[in-house]
Amino acid sequence: MTDLGHLLSSVEENVERAHAGAPAPPDALDRTRRTVRRRRTLRHTRDGALSVVALVAVGGVVAWGLQPRPAPTEVATTSGPTAATTAAPAPVGETRPLGTPVKVATPRAVPVADLLAATGPGWTLATVRRERVGTTMSTRPEEVLFTVELVSPTGERTALLETPPLAEVHVTDWQPGSPWALVSAPTGADGRGTPGLLDLPTGTFTPLPFAWEYHPLGIATTGESVWLVADMPADLAALDEEARSHRSPVSPGWAVAVDPEVAAMTSGIDPAHVPHSVGRLEVISPDGVVRDLGEVALPHRLPPLSPDRAWLVLQAPGGGLLGVDLRTGESHDVAGAPTDPACRLAGWADQHAVLTACGEGDGRWRLDAVDVAADAGGPQRLATSDVPVRDAWPLADGRIGLGRVVVPAPCDVTSDPAVLEDGTIRSLTDGWSPYDHGTSLTFAGGGVWTHLNGCYPGSGRADPQRDVRVDLTTGATTTLGWSEDRDDVDQVVVDEAWRVTSVDVVRAR
Repeated sequence: MTDLGHLLSSVEENVERAHAGAPAPPDALDRTRRTVRRRRTLRHTRDGALSVVALVAVGGVVAWGLQPRPAPTEVATTSGPTAATTAAPAPVGETRPLGTPVKVATPRAVPVADLLAATGPGWTLATVRRERVGTTMSTRPEEVLFTVELVSPTGERTALLETPPLAEVHVTDWQPGSPWALVSAPTGADGRGTPGLLDLPTGTFTPLPFAWEYHPLGIATTGESVWLVADMPADLAALDEEARSHRSPVSPGWAVAVDPEVAAMTSGIDPAHVPHSVGRLEVISPDGVVRDLGEVALPHRLPPLSPDRAWLVLQAPGGGLLGVDLRTGESHDVAGAPTDPACRLAGWADQHAVLTACGEGDGRWRLDAVDVAADAGGPQRLATSDVPVRDAWPLADGRIGLGRVVVPAPCDVTSDPAVLEDGTIRSLTDGWSPYDHGTSLTFAGGGVWTHLNGCYPGSGRADPQRDVRVDLTTGATTTLGWSEDRDDVDQVVVDEAWRVTSVDVVRAR
């Protein structure tokens, strides 16, 4: 059993103890905290349900073994990044002051602005973690290096920015051709992430105006960023800042794409009654102009921003789905959206159609496409799957990337990559060993990027944890980084000194 498998097994045992009336071991929570701290499960936060396992397990702990980090350097400029706007935004609302720009990263010796200007469809960004050769899971500043890297449609990477030791800048979203990205960056000695806009040519970070819990949903086609925001509870607002800091949200973004089965496993709640994530829907321009689109609820499992960045999918009050046009703020009931609780929102089938999966009673799943932009009509049949699916994403050539759920509980919140073409589903794991299984999937630029073996149930064998890229046409598998230092494998080493340990890529749109 590997990292997350151990963690899930431990959580599951303690949930069973609670239901049986037996107290959990006194050190159970401490062990879980230490496990999460050491194994960095938060680096897959944006992948949705998997991260909820670890986040719910810690019971609200916010100090993930944070190390002191160098404070960023303030810069004189007061201008924020300029958005690459592709559609006129709707009428604006209030303007909120942005935070003071700070320097959080150092540009590498490459023509960053020229490289970004030349990007187009299929390009994306990645956050890369390295350790010095010969170290494993190090927390010593001189032994850890983070970079923000540009990724070509065929997978080649170019480092644009380098961050201070142990001060990771995590990329949430980016539009090809744009000089800025939506990121989370540590802006204080406590290392907690702050949401904001990163100017990629200079490494300057501009914090966005949030007072409490925030969940990034991505960058809209208008160039604005989209957020689910919750106000600070009154009982916390009455506390001083130091007292509040110990009760701040576990990790902004964790409430996006919540998987009810995961939440139920770690909380004991019936999956049918796991609440939806709720808050205000806010759309914020790079200069701080905010459009407040009102109180909303996010659907379960589904990253709600459409691949074309024009639509947002919300949970309808009476069941079904709401489609929100982010260009105008107008919404409507989505025609053909399933209301059967046995159906799942598996991902996206095309630029603005949700892929739904409904059980047919014989172990098979019916896959349909439901157009978010339509207020009339019905679903389009795509295929039938022999296993549950998740992580669906449209590919540039008209196919659909899928995640096939092939590992049993508690790891059935993970999936292996496949492609759907002309009604047929083809697995992309031919180059893997029988003991390799996907944990997180990101379809980007002609490949699918995944972390292998982060979860493996029972006492069966699992191969080492590592990040790989699988070519969506040829199926060729390339190892990007290893989570552990091993003598029996060829490590991915950069500049003869740095061993790559993780590569996290945002989706290519």
